[in-house]
Amino acid sequence: MPFVSDSPVAETPVSKILSIISAYRHRSVNVPDRFAKFAPQLEKQLTDTVSRKEPVHFILPAFPFKAPAEDNKSKTLGALPDKAEELALQTLDGFADSIAEIYEGGAKVAIVSDASVYGDLLQVSDADALAYQQELRKLASSLGLQHLEFVRPGALAGVFSQEAQTLEEYSAQVQQTRNLLDGPFAEEVDANADENVQATSKHYDTALPEKQSSEAFKAAMLKRGKAYAKLIASTSQSSIRLSIHESNNVGKITLDLFPPAMNPNFLTPWHGAVAVLADASVRVVDASTIDMTRFDTATNAQGRPWLLREKSDLFNWPDMTLDFEPLYPCGMLVKPSVGHSPYKFEDVDMKLVRRLALSTAPLLLRGFTMEVQKEVFRAKAGELGEIQMWPFGDIIEIRENVDMNMNNVLTNESMPFHYDGVFKTIQDEKTGEHISVPPLFQMFRNRAAAQQVGGLTLFSSSRNMIPLLGPDTIPLEELRKLKWKTFTAANPQFGGKELLLPFIAPHPETGVDTFRFHEPWPASKCIGPTSEPTIVEVPGLPVSEGEALCDKLTTLMYDRRVVLRHQWNEGDFVFNDNSTTHHTRTAFENGHRELWRVHVN
Repeated sequence: MPFVSDSPVAETPVSKILSIISAYRHRSVNVPDRFAKFAPQLEKQLTDTVSRKEPVHFILPAFPFKAPAEDNKSKTLGALPDKAEELALQTLDGFADSIAEIYEGGAKVAIVSDASVYGDLLQVSDADALAYQQELRKLASSLGLQHLEFVRPGALAGVFSQEAQTLEEYSAQVQQTRNLLDGPFAEEVDANADENVQATSKHYDTALPEKQSSEAFKAAMLKRGKAYAKLIASTSQSSIRLSIHESNNVGKITLDLFPPAMNPNFLTPWHGAVAVLADASVRVVDASTIDMTRFDTATNAQGRPWLLREKSDLFNWPDMTLDFEPLYPCGMLVKPSVGHSPYKFEDVDMKLVRRLALSTAPLLLRGFTMEVQKEVFRAKAGELGEIQMWPFGDIIEIRENVDMNMNNVLTNESMPFHYDGVFKTIQDEKTGEHISVPPLFQMFRNRAAAQQVGGLTLFSSSRNMIPLLGPDTIPLEELRKLKWKTFTAANPQFGGKELLLPFIAPHPETGVDTFRFHEPWPASKCIGPTSEPTIVEVPGLPVSEGEALCDKLTTLMYDRRVVLRHQWNEGDFVFNDNSTTHHTRTAFENGHRELWRVHVN
């Protein structure tokens, strides 16, 4: 069997950055995608930037203010940023961080906006716009986002050099900038001038308030938008232009501000709200179009409307007042609400946990106490389902342990993306074939999280990854036809059998499509004495094509819109649907990291 190459085809930093930009671009169903036409220009610009070892600069006109309500109906939850902005900022920071991970010069996204461009046209007060901008910056800071910058159009154009300290100063700066947009940068716009203008014009037909939907008003919006684009182009020649409007991806790159699985209607956070549906799935919705009697409005710690949660018994845990908050980009955090003391894990209804964990993965419980006894942990696992046994028993202590051979599981080195139990097999009595029998759930309890560097657990979601399959990787229906072959050497717990498995398999309980894979892991990545490589190939494809497909699928698994990067807190409980996700661990040092884990069916 061919061995996975230790040295895949070499890529340059420029080609890697271009691949990330390409992967993040939004392909409209209404506008032809012509990114290939723009790519050579981007490549030249990136080559110049990389040669100087400078950061890759992007500029995005976005986040002006929340869309105003119309006839007492609002698309949003209020005038200030909420969970929608949080997720969108995390998407942008993840985009830039993906580049920083492979290019030492890093990347920055400058978000440019204020009330000057559309505030007067949409009748949004300067006070509301200023408050929105101030809270947006606070939110980015509280999230620890390192790759975002905020700038106002007037500052770009040199109209003012210092941030306004009062509303009066802000309003004066807004008017100065607006005079520039309506003066030197003003230009009439033909709504049919090109594909991108046509797409924006068509968007305005449905997005603008009905009372302001006249052709004259739309023309004013297009004219102001054109002036805005000219201002940005004239002041930011070295930056790559991003956009939130549908486009052909020439001259600017359209980004979806959310993982596509969350945002099928391509909404922005200032035109929508985050809704957790009754099945625990997360969607960005136009709040004016839904039946609000079916939803509760959850607030954040400051009491601000934060997200919508559809009424469901999934979110009503007996004798507990809890917050249920989506994690980025997948999974859910369950914790006691503000003002409520930690609850005992022994009192948690595991039937509700099982249902919720099947709907959102991983499911993180934080702020729950438990007696430090394996009997309690084992008993709660038994309430979740049938415990799967291994040669070592049921509960394993995942920590550095040189005396127990489980490949790289009990080391401090990094691991490949995998799902548990892929190499746990039984033999079919009739055919003699060895069949993989992975467990349905992983149940974790963190005992110690004192490592200073690394030690993250990454959870990669099939729900988020499958919508990203397409022409640049492989379409879903093509992948459905293929299988992958894998092998790792035997140890006392698993391995030693060659397996042939489907890439796409139905979930054992829900029946939905799940992606199944094991990241190829060459000998060069194996450090400890018990670590063994994992061989992966794709039968039916030439070796080079199979390796290229595995590389593309692995890249998707690490995509920041797909993978939750979980930093453990001592006492965390995690319930993970092993059929919906893959997971891995980053290497760690300078500390102790210990988890209890049990598998449940």
